[in-house]
Amino acid sequence: MILDQTPARRLRDALEPIAMVHVHAEEAREQYAALGLERFTGYVLGRAGTLGIPPARLVVATFGAFEAETLTAVYESGLATATIPDVLAAKQAGAVRALHRVFGDPGRDVEEVVTALRGGLDRAPLLGKPLFAGLSSQDWPGDAWGRLWHAANLLREFRGDAHLAALLAHGLGALEANLLTEVAVGYPLRAYTRTRSWSEADIDAAVDDLVDRAFLTTEGELTERGATLRRDVEDATEAALDDVLEGIEHALDTVVERCTRWSREIRDGGAFPDDDAKLRAG
Repeated sequence: MILDQTPARRLRDALEPIAMVHVHAEEAREQYAALGLERFTGYVLGRAGTLGIPPARLVVATFGAFEAETLTAVYESGLATATIPDVLAAKQAGAVRALHRVFGDPGRDVEEVVTALRGGLDRAPLLGKPLFAGLSSQDWPGDAWGRLWHAANLLREFRGDAHLAALLAHGLGALEANLLTEVAVGYPLRAYTRTRSWSEADIDAAVDDLVDRAFLTTEGELTERGATLRRDVEDATEAALDDVLEGIEHALDTVVERCTRWSREIRDGGAFPDDDAKLRAG
């Protein structure tokens, strides 16, 4: 099962590598290393830090995808090593440096895309969107590539908050959601979920539960019931983006075309994994 290429999904996939250069680019790793942080720790603090200095339980609750004890340990060790303002500055600096390396100086086409995306973001409701709300409280970067990156991150967090709500409404926890998503986007069962630090025992128990509920076959493939559930979750996620897409209006095709092209160059430039399944999985 490959997720349907709806307008909202096309926009999401076009923006994913742009949004995540602060995680995958060498420039980002260098910025975090200068603070004494590993890449993943920088990612965790840089994402959670838009909420201020939240307790670890709030970080676990809002992130949703990672094993709780591991995420807690990473977050708390990061707080003991670097300050949130320094991490947020490093996050932005790494992203901007990476985009300038890949593309050089921005042109008018970048500002046109940012303007269109901001039109959609202005329509995005804050209610029930904690990570989006936190990120939207941050100042917009002065650099044009930085503004594109920031807009992409805002949309990513908005969609992520909506997606977590949709998963819970459909009776899925974080571990079960990981398993269904990895199968839906083309990963072998368990392969991507292991990168989120879940134990083999926990993964086995979740797989058994999904098989018992007739969402997965014993061979680790989506059943018809499981595929329907995963599509229903995606539909509920995308319904939350209706106002955003309406705000972008006629510019959507142009935004998707340009951002898809830029994202391909980001992948070619080593600032995001050249892996279609990773692109779709997030």
